[in-house]
Amino acid sequence: MVTGLRIREYVTFFKKESRSMCAFKLSLKRLLALGSVAFCAVVYSTSVMAVGTDAGTAIGNVATVDYKVGGIDQTPENSPVTIFVVDQVVDLTVAEADGVDTNVSPGEAGAIARFTVTNTGNETQDFSLTIADLVGGTVLTNTDTINADALTIVIDANGNDVYDAGTDLVQSFIDELSADDITADPLLDNVVSVFILADIPVSAANGAAANIELTATAHKAGGAGLGAIEAESGVDDDPATVQIVFSNSTGSDQDSYLVASATLAALKASEVLSDPLGQTAPAALAIPGAFVEYEVTITNTGAMAATELVITDDIQSDLTFETGTYNGATSDVEIVVGASPAVYCTAEIGGVDTNADGCFRDVAGDSLTVSIPISIPYPTGLTVGTTAPDDQVIVRFQVSIN
Repeated sequence: MVTGLRIREYVTFFKKESRSMCAFKLSLKRLLALGSVAFCAVVYSTSVMAVGTDAGTAIGNVATVDYKVGGIDQTPENSPVTIFVVDQVVDLTVAEADGVDTNVSPGEAGAIARFTVTNTGNETQDFSLTIADLVGGTVLTNTDTINADALTIVIDANGNDVYDAGTDLVQSFIDELSADDITADPLLDNVVSVFILADIPVSAANGAAANIELTATAHKAGGAGLGAIEAESGVDDDPATVQIVFSNSTGSDQDSYLVASATLAALKASEVLSDPLGQTAPAALAIPGAFVEYEVTITNTGAMAATELVITDDIQSDLTFETGTYNGATSDVEIVVGASPAVYCTAEIGGVDTNADGCFRDVAGDSLTVSIPISIPYPTGLTVGTTAPDDQVIVRFQVSIN
């Protein structure tokens, strides 16, 4: 009489790289030996990845039947070993990395768009890459209206996700992209950044867009360079053979180079501050000997910051540039950026900004140059919008009428 029938399964895994130590075809006796079972389990412990069990991993399964006869334990009955290997799934994802337009300037060379390619399969793969300049259509709400020139594919070589000229690889394929995404080593991760460099036409108008598409295709890994294109296997009729199945062998995504430029408007106004008759503004008259203040206002209503602003103002021969007119009679020019406090500079004669404060006059003293100095407390230049704190620059200086 058989009583207390219990079935237990022992599932043992064999990492494909370890078959020399845990033989692929084990006898039932060796499989059930405690030492062999424990050793093989340790070998496998690092092979389960977040993207799935490695292709080629051998999985051995044994069922053990415990039973009693007349209430007495009998020798367990063991099934034969059933072994199969995990097949290879080919899968990948291509994604625009930042989720927003890549803002560029008219005439910008080597504008950088970033994508990522992720190996979501369960085996190391090579991937070929192609980049297309799209014609028409809409990407990220931007309708394609211009072409991006000199499109170049660059592979991130050091895993920092930042384009490093001279370090990253100018090539149209990814070599040996791991399926292991749990390692701390960025070079063994299953995702890599791909940079697309492009030249933007000088004639591109503000708001114009050049849309691009990056496509990756799976190839066989193994050895340096791009392997043969991956192909699916037939029917999985041999459990000991690794079959190749496609979940997704080609992936693509798009990005948009959006042209954004500054749009500057310059205004100039004058006010007579005082005259020799003792009158002051607003009653002062523009007569010889009167003092006049000029005010130059520059506003940016474009979509990008304007940097390195340089203002040049010629002083007519009927006028004399006045010094020591601001900042407690110690400075010649007043500069105000948005809501920031005013800063001052001295416009020395000689054509050189000897004190590096942003102001100087030419040798004759009849042309004023004002460069917005770095010391002004704003980081991005003349920025956009009419309400931004630094979208407007005002430059003031004084002259007298000869």
